[in-house]
Amino acid sequence: MDDELDPICSSKDHTHKHLVSLDAISVERAAAIFRSMGDPGRLHLLALLSSGEECVSDLASATGQSLPAVSQRLKLLRAERLVAARRDGKHVRYRLIDHHVADLVANGIEHARETDGEFFSQRRGWMSGHSHEGHSHQHGPSCGHTKVEHDGHVDYVHDGHLHHQRADGTVEEHSIGVSGINPTGCTPAHTCDGHAAGHVHGPGCGHEAIPHGDHVDYIVNGHLHHPHGDHCDDHGPVKLS
Repeated sequence: MDDELDPICSSKDHTHKHLVSLDAISVERAAAIFRSMGDPGRLHLLALLSSGEECVSDLASATGQSLPAVSQRLKLLRAERLVAARRDGKHVRYRLIDHHVADLVANGIEHARETDGEFFSQRRGWMSGHSHEGHSHQHGPSCGHTKVEHDGHVDYVHDGHLHHQRADGTVEEHSIGVSGINPTGCTPAHTCDGHAAGHVHGPGCGHEAIPHGDHVDYIVNGHLHHPHGDHCDDHGPVKLS
């Protein structure tokens, strides 16, 4: 009950440590930054930009927002010095202003993902409670399957699945969650030295398939590749161990 947390002590009850006071200008500036990030639409854009520079039209497509709405949100974020923009021919490309912004976004989203409940489990890319039936193989450090560091634990890539070995012997189906680090946007300008330009991903292509959000990607040199028309989309890095 909240009443139980009302303080009944005074400062005289403590051996005082001297708390370092922050200057009011810095506190107000930081508060303005957090306010600008407090809108889900703007935060979504910042999360997508965590993976690198993007065109406004691609951001609109990835988020499902209208182009005018995205432009307005980016204008506000630029005013708060959270993003920077440049014109590239007919394109306007945005990026995060520095790594501090990327860290704020990543830490905020990761903290939200630590909340219990099915909603947050799905956002993490976990298929909570979904076991792989009839799976007799026991995954482990020497099982022979590619290990992927995923949300603070190790999963195993197995025949297009991402498996998590539980202590009770059951195997859970996991998926790489969609995030600013692992987005789902189209990246036609992506170049890769991991395979030939005309390489087509699919069964038997030589690269391991891995579930990402609601689709399948392929692991190439520690990155997720998604076949898309005449090119591969870069869906961000995965940490192999």
